[in-house]
Amino acid sequence: MNEPDEEMRRQAVISLSRYPLGNSRELFFMAMGDVSWRVRKEAVNALLTVSLDDATLDGLIGLLASSDNAGLRNSAVEALERLESRGVPMLLEHLKDPDHDVRKFVADILGNIGDRSSIPALVESLRDPDANVSAAAAENLGKIGDSRAVAPLIEALGKNDVWFRYSVLGALAKIGDPVPFAVFTPLINDALLKRPVFECLGALGDREAVPVLLEGIQDPVRSVREAAVCALLRLRARLPAVYTREVDDLLPGFKGKPCVEQLIDSLNTAESQVKEAIVGLLALIGDERAALPLLEWCRDEQLRRMCLNGFRSMGERGMKALLSVFSGADHEEKAFIIHIWGEMSFGGAESYLGEAMLSSNFAVRRSAVLAAGKIGLVGLLDQIAQLLDDSDPDVREGAVGALVRLASTGREKVSAIARKLAASPSPDARRDAARLLAALGEPEPLALLVKDESAVVRRSAVTALAGLGVPECAGNLIMALVDEDPDVRIAAAAGLGDVPGVKDLQPLIFSLDDEDPWVRCAALKSLGKIGGEGVLDAIEALLEKADGVVLITALETLAGLGGDRALAMVRKGLVSGDEEVVKSAIDILSRSDSGWIGEYGDMLLRHPHWDVRCAMARAMAHLLGDGAAVPLRKALETEQDELVRGEIRDLLGRWS
Repeated sequence: MNEPDEEMRRQAVISLSRYPLGNSRELFFMAMGDVSWRVRKEAVNALLTVSLDDATLDGLIGLLASSDNAGLRNSAVEALERLESRGVPMLLEHLKDPDHDVRKFVADILGNIGDRSSIPALVESLRDPDANVSAAAAENLGKIGDSRAVAPLIEALGKNDVWFRYSVLGALAKIGDPVPFAVFTPLINDALLKRPVFECLGALGDREAVPVLLEGIQDPVRSVREAAVCALLRLRARLPAVYTREVDDLLPGFKGKPCVEQLIDSLNTAESQVKEAIVGLLALIGDERAALPLLEWCRDEQLRRMCLNGFRSMGERGMKALLSVFSGADHEEKAFIIHIWGEMSFGGAESYLGEAMLSSNFAVRRSAVLAAGKIGLVGLLDQIAQLLDDSDPDVREGAVGALVRLASTGREKVSAIARKLAASPSPDARRDAARLLAALGEPEPLALLVKDESAVVRRSAVTALAGLGVPECAGNLIMALVDEDPDVRIAAAAGLGDVPGVKDLQPLIFSLDDEDPWVRCAALKSLGKIGGEGVLDAIEALLEKADGVVLITALETLAGLGGDRALAMVRKGLVSGDEEVVKSAIDILSRSDSGWIGEYGDMLLRHPHWDVRCAMARAMAHLLGDGAAVPLRKALETEQDELVRGEIRDLLGRWS
């Protein structure tokens, strides 16, 4: 142990576990304070492999007093935390240790272990004469998060120590149990406590806290103001809808006030949570001064929806703010501005969109054509049609999407465009024609495209016909079930389930023998939508020969059909040789009653695959409640896989 070579000392530590603890204890402790972190780490790992007696536990806690060796103290903390509940009784005794540093470390370790049996002792430590210990007790009560600590913490707020109160407020916020608003009233005007009080109100407050937080967003101190914004948005998300609307009605009252400029300045924060809350609040206020900052944050996908809500709140004033900067904007900004106009259905943008469709930048052209469709600008149909020949595929796709949207209002012109595309030598154009004809609701020209030479066109036409959802389409879809291309057959099989009034199930039942498994899956799903005894007969016959994804789809289809006969067939999946099938069957049966567990539970808890054993343990806990405790404890006695053992222990923890 005194060798200068680090590796030799580490090997010596490993060998210690072979000796009685009474002989090796002090050497373990010596190694835990080694100058090398590798040796210290090895010492902790090796020590935790042996059964620790009281003397060793007491010695470990005593190492917390090693103020002259931080490595030794940290090793002791790590070892005690990794012991979890095993070390808690003796740690509790040391919450009265004469050394205040030891008491502080013990409180922190108990908090990190999270054993709820330590709550009474930590509550008592709230009155510890050492300020660091009492504050640590509060913080760790918050970390454990048990409701029993709430009343003592509220009582502790009476102690006239601002930093202790700070810790107590933080603990209350973490526990999250409701606290009467009156508890916070005496603290609201304390400048040093405003921030934690606001955080508490955000986590625990109710409708009474709203006026205080609205006042807080105008606070001159930036950190306090930002805490109030976060708390207000958090509280708003928790309030019943009627009170949420009350808050939303009050927020536009901040338009024109200086706090809006201050909130905009706070958007440069590095804290994403604060930034998100500020964007959300600015969106609710709807002050047009926030238009350009919100335009900037539209680039962030996480914030985009809130930014768009902000533009909705601003209405025409926000759109005009964007108009004022459009001409000088770069391509990326123009694309975003056009996107916002489209989302807001801003009709005043028509002339700008017509010009943008001629832009040299594809993103601007694409945004413009999409926005024209969303706004419903039929006056731009000719320009949109020209973009069907654009060099960029995304722009062409956008043009088709816009024409689909305009099909009802610009029917005559869109129909002419569709028929022209349907006669094009280009398969892509004929595929686009199928989409437009579907939007126009014209089954006859679509039926012609089902016989197209291109499989891509046939598939689009079949999908479009199915989307029309009219009985007249069934014949064409049935014909497509024997198409040479499997994707066309999949589209036909899937589409038939959405066509009302399909009487003849035989073509779909024949598709259960298709050479392509995905066609069989699509046919199963459609048969499940149609239902009936004939469907159950067909699936029962399929179960004898199906495997993999087809068998799983069959089980899901049976689950959708429901009934005793269907669930009896699902049980056959429990004895499959494919673990994925077994897990699917367990998942499906978990949604019904527990009648199957008696016959299959024990067998599946001993299944060769670990994931099946986990699934069965969860199903038993779900269906039997604490009645699952006995069989799960029995399974734990023989289970060797650590993942499964952890799952079972977690489930058993519900009833401890």
